[in-house]
Amino acid sequence: MVDRFHILIVDNDENDLFLWRMIVEGFGHQVSTARSGQETFRFLEKQIPDLILLDLKMPGMSGIEVSKQLRELPAYQNIPIIMLTSSDDLGDKLQSFEQGVDDYVTKEMEPLEISKRIEAVLKRYHKTLDTNPLTHLPGNNAIQKELQRRIDAGMKLAVVYCDLDHFKAFNDAYGFVEGDRVIQFTADLLRKILKEKGNQEDFLGHVGGDDFVFLTTPDKVDLLCGAIVQTFPQGVKQFYNEDDLKQGYITAKNRRGEMETFPLMSISLAVVTNEHRSLSSVAEISRVASEIKKLAKSKSGSNYVVDQWKN
Repeated sequence: MVDRFHILIVDNDENDLFLWRMIVEGFGHQVSTARSGQETFRFLEKQIPDLILLDLKMPGMSGIEVSKQLRELPAYQNIPIIMLTSSDDLGDKLQSFEQGVDDYVTKEMEPLEISKRIEAVLKRYHKTLDTNPLTHLPGNNAIQKELQRRIDAGMKLAVVYCDLDHFKAFNDAYGFVEGDRVIQFTADLLRKILKEKGNQEDFLGHVGGDDFVFLTTPDKVDLLCGAIVQTFPQGVKQFYNEDDLKQGYITAKNRRGEMETFPLMSISLAVVTNEHRSLSSVAEISRVASEIKKLAKSKSGSNYVVDQWKN
Protein backbone atom coordinates (compact mmCIF):
# COMPACT_ATOMS: atom_id res chain seq x y z
CA MET A 1 0.00 0.00 0.00
CA VAL A 2 1.35 3.44 -0.95
CA ASP A 3 1.80 5.91 1.93
CA ARG A 4 -0.49 8.93 1.78
CA PHE A 5 1.44 12.21 1.52
CA HIS A 6 0.43 15.87 1.34
CA ILE A 7 1.51 17.30 -2.02
CA LEU A 8 1.28 20.94 -3.11
CA ILE A 9 0.78 21.39 -6.88
CA VAL A 10 1.73 24.80 -8.30
CA ASP A 11 0.54 25.65 -11.82
CA ASN A 12 -1.00 28.83 -13.26
CA ASP A 13 -2.95 26.94 -15.95
CA GLU A 14 -6.36 25.79 -14.66
CA ASN A 15 -6.58 22.86 -17.08
CA ASP A 16 -3.11 21.58 -16.27
CA LEU A 17 -3.73 22.07 -12.56
CA PHE A 18 -6.91 19.99 -12.79
CA LEU A 19 -5.07 17.27 -14.72
CA TRP A 20 -2.17 17.05 -12.28
CA ARG A 21 -4.55 17.03 -9.33
CA MET A 22 -6.54 14.13 -10.79
CA ILE A 23 -3.33 12.16 -11.42
CA VAL A 24 -1.85 12.72 -7.96
CA GLU A 25 -5.10 12.15 -6.08
CA GLY A 26 -5.40 8.95 -8.09
CA PHE A 27 -2.21 7.79 -6.35
CA GLY A 28 -3.99 8.24 -2.99
CA HIS A 29 -2.23 11.43 -1.89
CA GLN A 30 -3.74 14.55 -0.32
CA VAL A 31 -3.48 17.52 -2.69
CA SER A 32 -3.39 21.29 -2.17
CA THR A 33 -2.96 23.77 -5.02
CA ALA A 34 -1.45 27.19 -5.74
CA ARG A 35 -1.53 29.20 -8.96
CA SER A 36 1.61 31.33 -8.64
CA GLY A 37 4.90 31.67 -6.84
CA GLN A 38 3.45 34.31 -4.55
CA GLU A 39 0.53 32.07 -3.65
CA THR A 40 2.98 29.26 -2.95
CA PHE A 41 4.81 31.26 -0.30
CA ARG A 42 1.53 32.38 1.28
CA PHE A 43 0.51 28.72 1.50
CA LEU A 44 3.84 27.70 3.09
CA GLU A 45 3.41 30.28 5.84
CA LYS A 46 0.42 28.22 7.04
CA GLN A 47 1.55 24.63 6.45
CA ILE A 48 4.42 22.61 5.02
CA PRO A 49 3.64 19.86 2.48
CA ASP A 50 5.61 16.65 2.05
CA LEU A 51 6.48 17.58 -1.55
CA ILE A 52 5.91 20.34 -4.12
CA LEU A 53 5.08 19.70 -7.78
CA LEU A 54 6.14 22.99 -9.37
CA ASP A 55 5.34 24.23 -12.88
CA LEU A 56 8.43 25.38 -14.76
CA LYS A 57 6.81 28.00 -17.00
CA MET A 58 4.77 30.48 -14.96
CA PRO A 59 4.33 34.20 -15.61
CA GLY A 60 5.87 36.56 -13.09
CA MET A 61 7.84 34.24 -10.84
CA SER A 62 8.95 31.15 -12.77
CA GLY A 63 9.24 27.70 -11.26
CA ILE A 64 13.02 28.00 -11.30
CA GLU A 65 12.88 31.29 -9.38
CA VAL A 66 10.47 29.79 -6.83
CA SER A 67 12.80 26.83 -6.33
CA LYS A 68 15.82 29.14 -5.94
CA GLN A 69 14.07 31.14 -3.22
CA LEU A 70 12.87 28.02 -1.41
CA ARG A 71 16.40 26.64 -1.26
CA GLU A 72 17.70 29.93 0.19
CA LEU A 73 15.23 29.99 3.11
CA PRO A 74 16.03 27.69 6.09
CA ALA A 75 12.35 27.12 6.83
CA TYR A 76 11.66 25.69 3.37
CA GLN A 77 14.97 24.41 2.03
CA ASN A 78 14.29 20.76 2.90
CA ILE A 79 10.98 20.45 1.02
CA PRO A 80 11.34 18.04 -1.95
CA ILE A 81 10.59 19.67 -5.32
CA ILE A 82 9.63 17.99 -8.59
CA MET A 83 9.41 20.27 -11.62
CA LEU A 84 6.40 20.00 -13.93
CA THR A 85 7.38 20.64 -17.54
CA SER A 86 5.87 20.12 -20.96
CA SER A 87 9.28 20.45 -22.53
CA ASP A 88 12.18 18.07 -22.92
CA ASP A 89 14.64 20.97 -23.24
CA LEU A 90 17.91 19.88 -21.64
CA GLY A 91 18.78 23.46 -20.69
CA ASP A 92 15.57 23.84 -18.67
CA LYS A 93 16.23 20.58 -16.86
CA LEU A 94 19.83 21.45 -16.04
CA GLN A 95 18.86 24.88 -14.77
CA SER A 96 16.17 23.31 -12.60
CA PHE A 97 18.64 20.88 -11.03
CA GLU A 98 21.09 23.74 -10.41
CA GLN A 99 18.40 25.48 -8.31
CA GLY A 100 17.80 22.45 -6.12
CA VAL A 101 15.01 20.62 -7.94
CA ASP A 102 15.02 16.89 -7.16
CA ASP A 103 13.39 15.52 -10.33
CA TYR A 104 11.03 16.43 -13.15
CA VAL A 105 7.91 14.95 -14.72
CA THR A 106 6.03 15.69 -17.95
CA LYS A 107 2.39 15.24 -18.93
CA GLU A 108 3.55 12.78 -21.60
CA MET A 109 4.78 10.33 -18.96
CA GLU A 110 2.63 7.38 -17.97
CA PRO A 111 0.86 7.92 -14.62
CA LEU A 112 2.66 4.91 -13.15
CA GLU A 113 6.06 6.47 -13.96
CA ILE A 114 4.97 9.78 -12.38
CA SER A 115 3.84 7.92 -9.27
CA LYS A 116 7.15 6.05 -9.02
CA ARG A 117 9.16 9.26 -9.42
CA ILE A 118 7.19 10.91 -6.60
CA GLU A 119 7.65 7.87 -4.36
CA ALA A 120 11.39 7.72 -5.13
CA VAL A 121 11.97 11.39 -4.24
CA LEU A 122 9.98 11.09 -1.00
CA LYS A 123 11.75 7.87 -0.04
CA ARG A 124 15.15 9.43 -0.72
CA TYR A 125 14.33 12.46 1.41
CA HIS A 126 13.02 10.41 4.31
CA LYS A 127 16.21 8.32 4.31
CA THR A 128 18.77 11.09 3.87
CA LEU A 129 17.27 14.13 5.57
CA ASP A 130 16.92 14.52 9.30
CA THR A 131 13.37 15.89 9.50
CA ASN A 132 10.59 15.30 11.98
CA PRO A 133 7.74 13.41 10.28
CA LEU A 134 5.04 15.25 12.25
CA THR A 135 6.18 18.86 11.91
CA HIS A 136 8.48 18.55 8.84
CA LEU A 137 11.05 20.60 10.74
CA PRO A 138 14.79 19.81 10.73
CA GLY A 139 15.74 17.32 13.44
CA ASN A 140 18.54 17.14 15.99
CA ASN A 141 21.39 16.35 13.60
CA ALA A 142 20.41 19.18 11.27
CA ILE A 143 20.08 21.57 14.22
CA GLN A 144 23.56 20.75 15.47
CA LYS A 145 25.05 21.08 12.01
CA GLU A 146 23.46 24.51 11.44
CA LEU A 147 24.43 25.67 14.93
CA GLN A 148 28.07 24.67 14.44
CA ARG A 149 28.10 26.36 11.03
CA ARG A 150 27.02 29.65 12.60
CA ILE A 151 29.55 29.30 15.42
CA ASP A 152 32.38 28.61 12.93
CA ALA A 153 31.31 31.60 10.82
CA GLY A 154 31.58 33.88 13.86
CA MET A 155 27.94 34.98 13.57
CA LYS A 156 26.13 36.85 16.32
CA LEU A 157 23.87 34.16 17.68
CA ALA A 158 20.97 33.53 20.04
CA VAL A 159 19.92 29.91 20.58
CA VAL A 160 16.42 29.52 22.04
CA TYR A 161 15.39 26.16 23.51
CA CYS A 162 11.59 25.77 23.76
CA ASP A 163 10.00 23.23 26.09
CA LEU A 164 6.31 22.67 26.90
CA ASP A 165 5.43 22.51 30.59
CA HIS A 166 3.00 19.76 31.73
CA PHE A 167 2.80 18.26 28.23
CA LYS A 168 3.21 14.68 29.49
CA ALA A 169 0.23 15.07 31.82
CA PHE A 170 -1.88 16.41 28.94
CA ASN A 171 -0.72 13.59 26.65
CA ASP A 172 -1.62 10.98 29.27
CA ALA A 173 -5.04 12.50 29.96
CA TYR A 174 -6.11 13.34 26.40
CA GLY A 175 -4.20 10.76 24.36
CA PHE A 176 -1.35 10.85 21.86
CA VAL A 177 -3.52 12.05 18.96
CA GLU A 178 -4.38 15.25 20.83
CA GLY A 179 -0.77 15.41 21.98
CA ASP A 180 0.38 15.37 18.36
CA ARG A 181 -2.06 18.20 17.60
CA VAL A 182 -0.46 20.28 20.36
CA ILE A 183 3.02 19.58 18.96
CA GLN A 184 1.88 20.63 15.47
CA PHE A 185 0.21 23.75 16.90
CA THR A 186 3.46 24.68 18.67
CA ALA A 187 5.50 24.19 15.50
CA ASP A 188 3.07 26.32 13.49
CA LEU A 189 3.06 29.05 16.16
CA LEU A 190 6.86 29.22 16.30
CA ARG A 191 7.11 29.20 12.51
CA LYS A 192 4.54 32.02 12.23
CA ILE A 193 6.17 34.25 14.84
CA LEU A 194 9.65 33.77 13.37
CA LYS A 195 8.27 34.58 9.93
CA GLU A 196 6.50 37.75 11.10
CA LYS A 197 9.01 39.12 13.61
CA GLY A 198 12.35 37.40 13.00
CA ASN A 199 15.11 37.51 10.42
CA GLN A 200 14.85 35.79 7.05
CA GLU A 201 17.84 33.60 8.02
CA ASP A 202 16.36 32.43 11.34
CA PHE A 203 16.32 28.63 11.73
CA LEU A 204 13.67 26.51 13.46
CA GLY A 205 14.20 22.88 14.38
CA HIS A 206 12.34 20.12 16.23
CA VAL A 207 14.57 18.17 18.61
CA GLY A 208 11.77 15.69 19.28
CA GLY A 209 8.68 15.33 21.45
CA ASP A 210 7.76 18.73 22.85
CA ASP A 211 11.27 20.22 22.47
CA PHE A 212 12.06 22.81 19.80
CA VAL A 213 15.06 25.04 19.06
CA PHE A 214 15.35 28.18 17.02
CA LEU A 215 18.41 30.20 16.03
CA THR A 216 18.15 33.96 15.69
CA THR A 217 20.19 37.06 16.51
CA PRO A 218 20.48 38.60 20.00
CA ASP A 219 18.62 41.76 18.99
CA LYS A 220 15.49 39.70 18.19
CA VAL A 221 15.32 37.73 21.45
CA ASP A 222 12.94 39.92 23.43
CA LEU A 223 10.62 40.52 20.48
CA LEU A 224 10.37 36.84 19.51
CA CYS A 225 10.30 35.30 22.98
CA GLY A 226 7.87 37.92 24.23
CA ALA A 227 5.47 37.14 21.39
CA ILE A 228 5.72 33.39 22.02
CA VAL A 229 5.06 33.48 25.77
CA GLN A 230 2.15 35.90 25.24
CA THR A 231 0.54 33.92 22.39
CA PHE A 232 1.02 30.28 23.45
CA PRO A 233 -1.12 30.21 26.65
CA GLN A 234 -4.23 31.48 24.89
CA GLY A 235 -3.75 29.34 21.79
CA VAL A 236 -3.22 26.08 23.66
CA LYS A 237 -6.57 26.42 25.44
CA GLN A 238 -8.33 25.13 22.31
CA PHE A 239 -7.10 21.60 23.12
CA TYR A 240 -8.79 21.38 26.55
CA ASN A 241 -12.40 20.53 27.32
CA GLU A 242 -14.65 23.08 29.00
CA ASP A 243 -14.46 21.50 32.45
CA ASP A 244 -10.66 21.51 32.54
CA LEU A 245 -10.54 25.07 31.23
CA LYS A 246 -13.00 26.23 33.87
CA GLN A 247 -11.08 24.68 36.77
CA GLY A 248 -7.69 25.64 35.30
CA TYR A 249 -6.03 22.26 35.73
CA ILE A 250 -6.25 18.60 34.74
CA THR A 251 -5.95 15.40 36.73
CA ALA A 252 -3.51 12.78 35.49
CA LYS A 253 -1.04 10.19 36.75
CA ASN A 254 2.39 11.47 37.79
CA ARG A 255 5.66 9.63 37.17
CA ARG A 256 5.02 7.47 40.25
CA GLY A 257 1.66 6.35 38.85
CA GLU A 258 -0.32 8.40 41.36
CA MET A 259 -3.17 10.76 40.45
CA GLU A 260 -2.15 14.41 40.65
CA THR A 261 -3.42 17.79 39.45
CA PHE A 262 -1.41 19.64 36.78
CA PRO A 263 -1.76 23.23 35.52
CA LEU A 264 -2.68 23.92 31.91
CA MET A 265 0.26 23.75 29.53
CA SER A 266 2.69 26.64 29.29
CA ILE A 267 5.97 27.16 27.42
CA SER A 268 9.43 27.78 28.84
CA LEU A 269 12.22 29.30 26.75
CA ALA A 270 15.93 29.13 27.61
CA VAL A 271 18.10 31.58 25.66
CA VAL A 272 21.86 31.31 25.16
CA THR A 273 23.71 34.04 23.25
CA ASN A 274 27.28 34.92 22.33
CA GLU A 275 26.56 38.62 22.79
CA HIS A 276 28.62 38.84 26.00
CA ARG A 277 30.52 35.55 25.97
CA SER A 278 32.28 33.37 23.41
CA LEU A 279 30.64 30.08 22.47
CA SER A 280 32.84 27.55 20.69
CA SER A 281 30.79 24.35 20.47
CA VAL A 282 27.32 22.83 20.40
CA ALA A 283 28.12 20.89 23.58
CA GLU A 284 28.96 24.09 25.44
CA ILE A 285 25.71 25.73 24.34
CA SER A 286 23.71 22.64 25.37
CA ARG A 287 25.33 22.66 28.81
CA VAL A 288 24.56 26.33 29.40
CA ALA A 289 21.03 25.95 28.04
CA SER A 290 20.33 23.03 30.37
CA GLU A 291 21.02 25.22 33.42
CA ILE A 292 18.95 28.11 32.09
CA LYS A 293 16.06 25.78 31.22
CA LYS A 294 15.91 24.56 34.83
CA LEU A 295 15.49 28.16 35.95
CA ALA A 296 12.84 28.89 33.31
CA LYS A 297 10.82 25.78 34.20
CA SER A 298 11.01 26.57 37.92
CA LYS A 299 8.81 29.61 37.26
CA SER A 300 5.06 29.31 36.87
CA GLY A 301 3.39 30.00 33.54
CA SER A 302 4.99 30.79 30.21
CA ASN A 303 8.27 32.68 30.44
CA TYR A 304 11.73 33.05 29.00
CA VAL A 305 15.13 33.38 30.67
CA VAL A 306 18.18 34.83 28.91
CA ASP A 307 21.75 33.83 29.72
CA GLN A 308 23.31 36.81 31.54
CA TRP A 309 26.80 35.40 32.06
CA LYS A 310 29.64 37.56 30.74
CA ASN A 311 33.29 36.75 30.02
